[in-house]
Amino acid sequence: MKPFPLIFSTLLLALVLAGEASAAPFAYITNQGSDNVSVIDLASEKVIATITVGKAPVGVAAAPALQRVYISNVDSNSISIIDMAHNVMLGEIALDGTPVGLVLSPDEKTLFVADWFQDRIMAFDTADTQRHRDIAIGKAPAGMAVSPDGTRLFVANRDSDDIAVIDARNLKILGRIAVGKHPFGLAISPDGKRLYAVNVYANSVSVIDAHAGVVSATIPVGEHPYCAAVSTDGSRVYVTNTQGDSVAVIDAAADRVVATIAVAAFPEGIAYNARKVYVASWSDDTVSVIDTSTNQVVGSIPTGKRSRAFGQFIAEAPH
Repeated sequence: MKPFPLIFSTLLLALVLAGEASAAPFAYITNQGSDNVSVIDLASEKVIATITVGKAPVGVAAAPALQRVYISNVDSNSISIIDMAHNVMLGEIALDGTPVGLVLSPDEKTLFVADWFQDRIMAFDTADTQRHRDIAIGKAPAGMAVSPDGTRLFVANRDSDDIAVIDARNLKILGRIAVGKHPFGLAISPDGKRLYAVNVYANSVSVIDAHAGVVSATIPVGEHPYCAAVSTDGSRVYVTNTQGDSVAVIDAAADRVVATIAVAAFPEGIAYNARKVYVASWSDDTVSVIDTSTNQVVGSIPTGKRSRAFGQFIAEAPH
């Protein structure tokens, strides 16, 4: 077989690289102080769109299969729905409560909403958002996580100091797990075996055996930790320390902090993607970019005012 001509080979390489770039995921950063969402192309690490949503957006749940992003608006008591393909608002779900945390079932058929002041979880049918079910839960529900098989929903009840375990299909409480003081963010390992609860006032992370429903370890971290993210292989857990202006790196096998990385001021939301960690900082209105191979900050992306990005804020947009 004859080799490709140089021009054709160069064109082919350019097309391949373009395809890889277009496949890069996007980050959707809620900016509570400017009532909008910054859309970041993670290939270029630049904001490519700013979308006005409801008042004081906090939570985010990206649904790539549905081509939707759901945003919780604390002050307007609503959920904004963004068209991921075109970066425009599709509509809004009006609520009679105060939504904070959001999470989707793995099949993206159900959106779970934590109602902070009415101490309940609302489960919306994403195909028909007029349909929803409610379940009373502990005090001030915040972060949530769903098991990879979609059968269990875990809810951090901040003012009850526990994690509720719920049957995600019929919204029945299966049990409660006592953790440290004021749990807020939750993260689950890719294999679903470990759940990490971030205890804000205890300056710790509770490691939970997700199947047995018991705490297997408690790991001290930094000052006022808030949210956590787990690496794709489950070997590392990254925790934002809001009053330490840092990210703690936990070795999941050893259950201990192995590094602390200084980031922009008051870090809150955090997510892992392709050997990088992205951290939204409330005080500096930026997203810090961490290279996980070196545990060094390698970039800073300006966003809107009071960036929070509480939830799963990274997803691939449709091609």
